[in-house]
Amino acid sequence: MISIVIPLYNKASTIERTVASVLAQTVSDWELIVIDDGSSDNGPALVNRFDDPRIRLVTQANAGVSAARNHGVELAVSTVVAFVDADDYWDAEHLANLGQLVNQFSGASIFSSAYFMVDEKGQIRKTCLSDKNKDSETMTMPNYFSDALRGDPPIHSSAVAVNKLAFSHVGGFPLGVKAGEDLITWARLACVGDVAYSRRATAYFVVPPISVNRNRSVIRRPQKPDYVGNELAGLSLQYNQYGASLRLYRGHWHRMRAVLFMELDERVDCLVELGKAIHISGLRLRDVANFGLLLFPAGARAKLLSCWRQRHVVSANTTQ
Repeated sequence: MISIVIPLYNKASTIERTVASVLAQTVSDWELIVIDDGSSDNGPALVNRFDDPRIRLVTQANAGVSAARNHGVELAVSTVVAFVDADDYWDAEHLANLGQLVNQFSGASIFSSAYFMVDEKGQIRKTCLSDKNKDSETMTMPNYFSDALRGDPPIHSSAVAVNKLAFSHVGGFPLGVKAGEDLITWARLACVGDVAYSRRATAYFVVPPISVNRNRSVIRRPQKPDYVGNELAGLSLQYNQYGASLRLYRGHWHRMRAVLFMELDERVDCLVELGKAIHISGLRLRDVANFGLLLFPAGARAKLLSCWRQRHVVSANTTQ
């Protein structure tokens, strides 16, 4: 058996599609735990309409996605727990794909497939991964941080399963972290065990539309203090075998924060993050470009960054 956890919070418009994609799996030996994180819409009622004894709906007071996922893992019967978000969905072969990884690499801490990204227009693009082991459909990543720096993020929360014991060992998803809680969890798991990976994409990540207000994207302000950055620094000290690749990964995190602060026109914070990135992983060409963007008027700069992000997330050249 494999356990599946869906964190649910006000996703009535999409939760039926997500649950239906689980019911459509070619593998039938599973349990589905839907954690209703204090929804105020009728999403939980829609879940209850599915008449299947393998589905459990558990309600908790609103505590955030990390608490919901952790609660689901605690209730899971299986030693392997897969996740899917309430607005994403799976191909019918997804659990079979993950099951092949579990059988082949049973000692891994993470089991993940490649995935498709779907934009608000329905355009679909498969994630672009490192060319390493391109002739092998299944593999382990000897250095997750190195692979994560090339192409798209290799792991997404709707395409991954975890070893329950390893997940508990690293403390699960950190509570109170609003951005990057998944990133730091995959990083911790990659440090304590192998990352088993299938290049066959069987999960679909529905990219949230980018809201724009007066030609500027409405984005979430990076958290302070920077919990994820501090934790990555701790991992770098504790697991020095990853050396340069983990330093580059940490630099990448601070560059992402810098761009968000830049788009918010918070230049001092942007410069602070760029300074951290350069100190950790050296000056990069993108840093020079970011310094140049800071010279643009705020409105023009925000519009350029918004257009870049929309093109970057889902390419117009779709593949499936």
